[in-house]
Amino acid sequence: MVVKKILVLLLLSLTLSGFLFAESADYTNYSELKELLESDADDYLLLDVRTGPEFEQSHIPGALNIPYDLLPDALPVGTAKDKTIIVYCRSGNRSGTARRILSKAGYTELHDFGGISRWKGDLK
Repeated sequence: MVVKKILVLLLLSLTLSGFLFAESADYTNYSELKELLESDADDYLLLDVRTGPEFEQSHIPGALNIPYDLLPDALPVGTAKDKTIIVYCRSGNRSGTARRILSKAGYTELHDFGGISRWKGDLK
């Protein structure tokens, strides 16, 4: 009985370690997001979910402004459910809400960068 429990725990720990050490970009840190934005990739959508006036004041270059309360209806027509979507706002609250809204709508590749203050590069 003890051996069986040990084997189950060992198997569980090996399975979980695979998830923990899987290599994939999550675009929740500056370096990974900057690298993506500087690449030739066009298979992502960077969403600024703040209000229009906040976006006009400053935003990350390449971002599309869609206030979180207009999601998911205001996404570009034909946005694939598995398209990489990175959301950010001022402090991280609205981006978290936006991520939950998009997840409930069936979008699967969602990344919450948090607040614009985390961006260390130039702003437009």
